[in-house]
Amino acid sequence: MPPMTDKHMPFAEEFKSKLEITKAFCDTAKSYIQISAAALALPIVFTQALLGKEAAEKGIRAVGLPCSLVLSWISFLLAIGLGLAYQWLAIRALWDEIHRVQFTDERASQRGFRITGLIPQFRDFNRSYLYGGMIGFFYLGAILFVLFAIRLLR
Repeated sequence: MPPMTDKHMPFAEEFKSKLEITKAFCDTAKSYIQISAAALALPIVFTQALLGKEAAEKGIRAVGLPCSLVLSWISFLLAIGLGLAYQWLAIRALWDEIHRVQFTDERASQRGFRITGLIPQFRDFNRSYLYGGMIGFFYLGAILFVLFAIRLLR
């Protein structure tokens, strides 16, 4: 194996690579958000399809509101929230990086370059926690929905 060199990419090339990777992660997060949002209505549709007219008229009240269903909804909502937070922070990190590189004294008071005290800065926050939490809560919600469906089918 050849020795690794200490050469670095030029900033523009490095930034473009980070942008492409960030887009890929944000697209995946978007998919989890969309599926989680659709999954919020899935128990109602599932119940109506399984129980027919009675469930269509009474809604979810036809089977009660089991704990597994409530926890499933909470899990999907948390997956949505964490996914949205991940997307915002990922884009914000790129925004901050490009502006730090282009910062000059002349630009210090311009929009996008100044630091606003009321907006929290998350420079050292590991966004992987949000992404991992989004995936974890998504799968937890799916498992809880399966438990709800099993209870409904008995």
